[in-house]
Amino acid sequence: MISDDFHPIGYVYPLTLIQFCVALKLCSSVSFRAVNKIIVSMNVYFDCSFKTPSHATVLLWVKKYGLYQLSRDRQKADDWVVILDESVQFGQNKLLLVYGIRQSEIDFSRPLIFGDLAPLVLASRSSWTGEDIAGQLELLEAATGRIKYAVADHGNSIKKALKTMGIYHVYDVTHCISLIVEHIYKNDPEFKGYTKRLAHLRGTQALGKMSHVLPPAQRANARFMNLRPVSDWGIAVLNLLEKAPETLKREKQNLEWVGGYKGLIGELALLNQMVNESQLVLKTNGLCWETVNKCLGILRKANTPRLLRFKDGLSKYLKETMEDRPMKEPGRLLCSSDIIESAFGKYKNYIHSNPMVGITNLSLSLAAFTGKLSREEMKDAFQTIRMENLRNWTTASIGQTTLSKRLAVLKWDEKKNQN
Repeated sequence: MISDDFHPIGYVYPLTLIQFCVALKLCSSVSFRAVNKIIVSMNVYFDCSFKTPSHATVLLWVKKYGLYQLSRDRQKADDWVVILDESVQFGQNKLLLVYGIRQSEIDFSRPLIFGDLAPLVLASRSSWTGEDIAGQLELLEAATGRIKYAVADHGNSIKKALKTMGIYHVYDVTHCISLIVEHIYKNDPEFKGYTKRLAHLRGTQALGKMSHVLPPAQRANARFMNLRPVSDWGIAVLNLLEKAPETLKREKQNLEWVGGYKGLIGELALLNQMVNESQLVLKTNGLCWETVNKCLGILRKANTPRLLRFKDGLSKYLKETMEDRPMKEPGRLLCSSDIIESAFGKYKNYIHSNPMVGITNLSLSLAAFTGKLSREEMKDAFQTIRMENLRNWTTASIGQTTLSKRLAVLKWDEKKNQN
């Protein structure tokens, strides 16, 4: 049985149940309503007697825990590393999110996890200019100390803000590789012909007799971030054409055209191998001359003109980033902002069922992701964060939401019609 020995002030639920529900939501893909159902199922099948929180109660707990993480005091230091990004448009607004970690606290034996980071900035505006972002970073430095460098994509506003502030910008390696690959393959006639035939096959056979061997759907946006599904399907079809028995004659006949792209498919497979191996080194161990040399060794596998262009592009990024770095002494750099992309992905999953709502204070979940979810932290969070704190933060950082505007207009229409 879960312990019932402590109830936060004003709560009828034991702290351990609150801790369990918040962890269940933040660390899995279950919905807020599903958390309620899980507790009900536990009561039925494990003979428990937990008071079952509603989905709205769990939602409130996540928001309060997120505000607690965001408002915690940070140690003032001169070696802060920030990872920042602005979200795609949610309703009428965009979110600016800044995570931070001390350079001295980075574990370069593994990739970053949410628990390593501190949420430093979370704010919403209709748009973020370079001046707006620079203003936020200036306030951040005044509160936490000097920012040693920042990891981000090459969004114009972010680039301008970092340049204005004189903060060294480490270009995210995932976006960099994607851009290099896009420049090589986007207008390549052979690649365009191959992907066009894949799209045609999906379009004509989605409900046909060949639906069981359809190629994967190609991403509309950022398709060059991951070409592995396209090449893996091609490799599988080439094996089918070479080794499949006569019982699969129809499949072989319909896919025979893939053999004409054998060279391209093999090239894409080798490209994916080099990309994955290089990213594993850089995202696990950071960027330093040792990891640069490891990546250069991986890139020696390049054996076609297009792969040699990829080798040159990635080698240039690695060398220039190291030569221009602010840390002239031996040291490693973070070079991946995957963690912030993951956070936005999880947040989109939270609101996907009702995109008309836009940005609300549920965005505090982006800060909650970084929590340790410990009992002591939970106890402190629910003793210090009140509804008034949540309302004040929402007014200051979010403002009037799309949902509140919608309700105000519809309510006004109702009154007008009644008159």
